[in-house]
Amino acid sequence: MKIRYGLVLAMTLGLGLVGCASGGGGSGGGGLDAILAQGEGTGEPPRETPNTEAAEQALEAASEAEENGDDAQARVHYQQALDAANAAVAEDGTNPLGHRLAGLAALGLDDYEAAGNHFDRAIELRPVYEFQLVETRENAWIDLYQEATPHVQSGDYESAVPFFENADAIYQGRPEAMLTLGQIYAQLRRHDESIENIDAALDFRESEMYSVVDSTTRAGWDEQLADLPLLKAQVLADAGRWEEAVVLYEDLSAQNPSDVELKRGLAAILMELERQDEAFAIYDEMMNMPGLSPSALFSIGVGFYQGSEYELAAQAFSRAAEVSVNDRDALEMWARSLQLGEMFTEVPAVADRWIELDPNSQNAWLILAQSANQSGDQETTQEAVQAVEALEVSVQDLQMTRIANGGASITGSLINKTLDSGASVTMRFTFYDNSGSPIGTVTESITVGEVDMAEVFQLQFDSAEQVGGYGYQMTVD
Repeated sequence: MKIRYGLVLAMTLGLGLVGCASGGGGSGGGGLDAILAQGEGTGEPPRETPNTEAAEQALEAASEAEENGDDAQARVHYQQALDAANAAVAEDGTNPLGHRLAGLAALGLDDYEAAGNHFDRAIELRPVYEFQLVETRENAWIDLYQEATPHVQSGDYESAVPFFENADAIYQGRPEAMLTLGQIYAQLRRHDESIENIDAALDFRESEMYSVVDSTTRAGWDEQLADLPLLKAQVLADAGRWEEAVVLYEDLSAQNPSDVELKRGLAAILMELERQDEAFAIYDEMMNMPGLSPSALFSIGVGFYQGSEYELAAQAFSRAAEVSVNDRDALEMWARSLQLGEMFTEVPAVADRWIELDPNSQNAWLILAQSANQSGDQETTQEAVQAVEALEVSVQDLQMTRIANGGASITGSLINKTLDSGASVTMRFTFYDNSGSPIGTVTESITVGEVDMAEVFQLQFDSAEQVGGYGYQMTVD
């Protein structure tokens, strides 16, 4: 890579890069001036040797080759510089100049871990190098961060990881790379690596750099770091480390007693730990909170449902379907809860709403038939059984995931009941806001397999509006 020695420019990237750590601190000449003052005149003096002189000459030749656009020749000179600098280190490991030159050469060869290690050792031996090297290190960090950003924005997280890892290896004077790695590894379910980077980012608040930067930069970092404790709790839960996760959730929930998402997470983990009474107490508390979203009410219902408290589950799902009248998923779980709770006479009205949105759901028709039969409604029972028998295709496992910034994704499966293999089915999904007004459609064509074979499908509805519910209509082509 090309090593830049100029002034670092403050910039803002799509991933939230804030300020410039090497730009100094607040009033009174703080920031890295303070580090310079502490380090001046202390540590080992740099010592010129034939090997350090050879390394310096090779670095100069590499710089000239880069200016001439000859990157291949530049790498040859960087390797020569690294060999000479390593020889200087071998002959005297306490000479800070040898480590500094080795770091610069390794940086030119894109070996960021080696460069970072050499720079750290040089600074350990001669603290004033902290100031002299910080712009070079932060420039390299920013270059790598910028190279990673398009990969993250396109969702190619695996490709972004090496850039962030290299950025963190060359410079730990700002937390954004650690923070982003914590998020990416969480997304990739690489739990240990996620937690390691989350902890490193949180520990950054105890670093000297954090204490000396200007207040605006520090405030920007604080804002970015604020959500990391919750992310760590979520990663611990996803890794099945329930006992550790519940401690974090309890602490965070105590600090933020009105935070619905924290209560949801804590209650779900308590259910995993079979501490149902504590979880139910949280769900009861949440049910009394005003303004709950359909998603929050749905999660409360799931908690009660998993604990076989079907009457309470039905209450939560019914409220979700009141807040968002076409929430198909809430209607399904409401009907299931009523059936399992033996509230059979209440099922048909809910099942009718479910079937209106999900007409090819064999499960919906069967639950209606079974509940009507239990309540002695033979006419409805017969109609539902006939509807099941008439299905050419059955839709199962439907589930919607709302996207935070608007839109939603749908997953499900299609089971061929009577069609010829290779037949095509078209599903036209309509998405609604909470009031039931349509906000858009997505059409999906699916080719069925042999009878009783399932075809899994997934689709996404892109919208700036929040999705409340959905339904579909199906045609056989």
